[in-house]
Amino acid sequence: MRKLFKLPILKRVIPSLIKRLNIKNKKIYRNKIHYDLDLRYFVDRNFYLYGWDNDIINYLNLFIKNNKIEYFLDIGSCWGIYTLQVAKENPEIKIYSFDVYNRNIERLNSMLNKNNFNNVKTFNLAIGSEKKVEKFAVEEEYSPNYAKDSSGKFKINVNQDKVDNLIDLKNKNIAIKIDVERMEHHVLKGAMELLRNNNCFIIIETDQKKTEVLSLLNSLAYKKIQHNLNTIDSFFSNFN
Repeated sequence: MRKLFKLPILKRVIPSLIKRLNIKNKKIYRNKIHYDLDLRYFVDRNFYLYGWDNDIINYLNLFIKNNKIEYFLDIGSCWGIYTLQVAKENPEIKIYSFDVYNRNIERLNSMLNKNNFNNVKTFNLAIGSEKKVEKFAVEEEYSPNYAKDSSGKFKINVNQDKVDNLIDLKNKNIAIKIDVERMEHHVLKGAMELLRNNNCFIIIETDQKKTEVLSLLNSLAYKKIQHNLNTIDSFFSNFN
């Protein structure tokens, strides 16, 4: 059935029809993971119908296994698409998941409990280049994707901190996913010590702030990893 949904005409029509049904709580079991979805939102609908970043997550899990990654930082975790799948495939890894929206963290915590994943610590916190209170907003009240630069009518105030204040690691193998709605370069600025003192593999969006991101990572001798995945994300590493 999911293959049928990928036909071009149905791929346009089906998500719109599902949104109109106003399904707030859809429980599914996929790849041995229990998920609680809110099909009013496009991320949840697309995950339900087609999956979300499947190739990237498979690549990440393979890198984790091949390079003996000890920690995974999911910065901008939303409700945990990456966190849940990495936790399932790598039960020995330590995961830190950060998101600005309290309901995302509540939903993620609920799913972690349902799946008996005990290797994840969650933070209802914004990650940036300094410690302060920041404003975030979205257009739709139920949307989980709050952004710092949005003029949306639904607004929240969130405590922000930087990675280097929260995590003190040295000489570790770390994987990091950064998806923070065009503020990725600020996350990097607040994580310079972590990035200098550890072996890190980074998945990061570079299309909006490419110059700033590349400049910061080049200054730390991170190299871009070439891949054939269909994604706007870029991969960087300082592994030998």
